[in-house]
Amino acid sequence: MEGLRGFSALLVFFVHFNDRFGALAADSGLRAALEFAGTFGHCGVDVFFALSGFIMYGMLLRKPEVRYLDFLRRRIARLYPAFIAVFAIYVALNSAFHVKQWPDSAAARLVYLLANFLMLPGILPIEPLIVVAWSLSYELCFYLVLPLVLRLTRMAAWRARVRIAFLLALCAADFLLVGLGLIGHPRMVMFAGGMLLWETVRFRGIWERPAWNRIGHCAAAALFAAALGAYGAVRPSVWSRFCDSAGLACPAHVFLLFAATYALCYFAMGGGGMLASCFQWSPLRWFGNMSYSYYLIHGLVLHALRKAMDFAGAPPSLSFLPFLALLAVTFAATVGAGAGLFLAVERPFSFGGGSRRD
Repeated sequence: MEGLRGFSALLVFFVHFNDRFGALAADSGLRAALEFAGTFGHCGVDVFFALSGFIMYGMLLRKPEVRYLDFLRRRIARLYPAFIAVFAIYVALNSAFHVKQWPDSAAARLVYLLANFLMLPGILPIEPLIVVAWSLSYELCFYLVLPLVLRLTRMAAWRARVRIAFLLALCAADFLLVGLGLIGHPRMVMFAGGMLLWETVRFRGIWERPAWNRIGHCAAAALFAAALGAYGAVRPSVWSRFCDSAGLACPAHVFLLFAATYALCYFAMGGGGMLASCFQWSPLRWFGNMSYSYYLIHGLVLHALRKAMDFAGAPPSLSFLPFLALLAVTFAATVGAGAGLFLAVERPFSFGGGSRRD
């Protein structure tokens, strides 16, 4: 699980590195490759959504007696400490340096800040103060709705095959309605994909056979690579990156990413094999353990580094090797900041000093 989180955070890093530094690459091939990675890096968020669906759905099915308000209280305690710390930094910096244009009147400014503090940008058409925070509104919406759905339908008492059929029908309905343009927010279906994963990850069937297991792992990796390639070929608008499709221009893109993410997680989490071994790599798991803090802070660090380079009079373009060195240095800086936020805020206040992820 932590390895998948780390992989997802790495994908998202390329999105914001490309935004801040991609134009500095003198080599046209490197610049094109980075733009490609900066586009398909958005898929990291979709993997995060699937993992959230897996964890929350499984937890609530195992403990259907959990009270709704107690569940929400724990979710808020999980999300808000690190978010408040980063939110305060953004507000302070923007007040001092006017990085982002705020509403003119004090009342409108207060409403804007309150909306951001309540994690409304993303689900609602509000530009986020913290660029990556649009996804938190999806998370919060999922937390608000999921326990109600499970309680009203009493899904915990259903047979597993009935729940699987229901989830498949739910996903199919979402694909259809998105394709017809009747609903927005197509990425919400990734949560349902995580729920479906929880129901099916224990079913191995032919994948228990070594030869088929190897084929399955290779096919899942190839499918996810194909999804990244299809996604990277699309150039999303600036606004769509914040709150909606982020390049998922048609139902085929949505379905491909859904299937690829499911397959990747199924084989990575379902036992031994190539993908499981890759995602159990200790540095990747360590990175994934602090991925939430990293996700919140890395964009600010990249922005600060770019401003520092401009202030220092850095050259307008960099050749291949210096640019790769810049990539390594900026990534190391974001990891350091993410680790600092995790150790200072997230671990003591969200986990109570432990490392519990739910």
